[in-house]
Amino acid sequence: MAAAPPGKTPVDIETFLDTVKFGRFHVRVMLIGAMVMMVDGFDLALLSWVLPKISDDYGVPRTSLTWVLMTQQVGMVIGAFLIAPIADQIGRRRLLMLCVFTVSISCFVTIFTTSVPALALCRLATGVFASAVIANMVALASEMAPAKRRSTMVTIVLAGSMPGALLGSAMQAFLLEDYGWHIAFWIGTAMPLLLVPIIFFFLPESPKFLAARDPNDPRLKTILRALTVDGELPELAPPTAQDARDASDGGLSRVKGLFKDGLGIPTLLLWFGFVGSFGFISAALWKTTVFHDVIGLNWEQVGLTTAIGVIFGGIGMVTIGMMIDRFGFKAIVPTYFIIASLAAIAMGVFAPGPLMFVALAINAAAQHAAHAGLASIASTLYPTRNRATGVGWAYGAGRITSIIGPIYGALALEHDMGAIGYFFLLAGPLAVAGITLYILLTIKQLNPAQRAAAH
Repeated sequence: MAAAPPGKTPVDIETFLDTVKFGRFHVRVMLIGAMVMMVDGFDLALLSWVLPKISDDYGVPRTSLTWVLMTQQVGMVIGAFLIAPIADQIGRRRLLMLCVFTVSISCFVTIFTTSVPALALCRLATGVFASAVIANMVALASEMAPAKRRSTMVTIVLAGSMPGALLGSAMQAFLLEDYGWHIAFWIGTAMPLLLVPIIFFFLPESPKFLAARDPNDPRLKTILRALTVDGELPELAPPTAQDARDASDGGLSRVKGLFKDGLGIPTLLLWFGFVGSFGFISAALWKTTVFHDVIGLNWEQVGLTTAIGVIFGGIGMVTIGMMIDRFGFKAIVPTYFIIASLAAIAMGVFAPGPLMFVALAINAAAQHAAHAGLASIASTLYPTRNRATGVGWAYGAGRITSIIGPIYGALALEHDMGAIGYFFLLAGPLAVAGITLYILLTIKQLNPAQRAAAH
């Protein structure tokens, strides 16, 4: 990079990114990130929305599709553990494009499946690559954000999944009856395919990733110029020997780094938090079936429950980042998990009356917000050199539990536990997540405005 003007002190890339003013560049990254999450969220959830229709079309019982849901979760575990960490070696942006394109192909092939095994294979592929998208988008948003806006930016990006779910609600209400389950996968094919060129042309690579490999990379200069008010390039401190070692580290070394420098116990506690959160999410894949078959709602009412979940979930996800930036992780995230747990119980108690919908709104707002806060904790806990690995493995740990989550939720259907039994089962994992995170944030003081030290 060009020599600095006389008297100008070189600045570390982390310090520069932490202190730069929030501006149009960050808004662009945030909006594209939200679009990525919208598409990813739609493609991951669409099977649960159309599961009853697929069951009828294939002529099989609802619960016989449990292992298809499990197969998708297996794919998400594989993607989180093996695919997401690749971004720490080849870059966030490149891996995002590859994964988004592959998800589109998987959805396209699904349209032509006529058997449960073929459907399961397609959902396995979708899970592998869609899971990697989430971890890397969280890592990229965290690395781009100024310190004082980090949690807000990460959670707003994650909130992009809510419009994807809202699209699912509209599909359930207006398209599913007339066009069948195939329409969901046509939409799931088109959206990621259209997203690939947007990522290619408008989403930048992580400046820290570029700086560690080549401080003179022209892409880095373009990003730094966009981040400065006057367009004047800052003088970056040259990469250290440790930076060079970090850039050349293999995947195993990055995984070992999750347990070094006092991160061992916090990493395990973080994983337990993700286990609880994903335990709820995967068991809740049966909610559409429970609302329709057990509680007796019609498809328009089922669409309303999805819309309530999306709207209030989105409100929770958008606002929790601001709450965290103001009050801290410990005061907000565990509390939201406990509120979500109590609201889940209330849904079962008050079903199918109006108060069930009120409890659903509270549960959606608190649960989606808490899950987004969990991702923000993960992105703050780990340094840049293995942030994608840390976030990916945390998601992977949670996804392991989500493999059996569909069975957990199916218990209520197979044993006629009714709405109360089903929603009581959903409350447990949320309470576990809240308690575990409170312990984590007690022994490891995390400031939302901090970025883990690079070394």
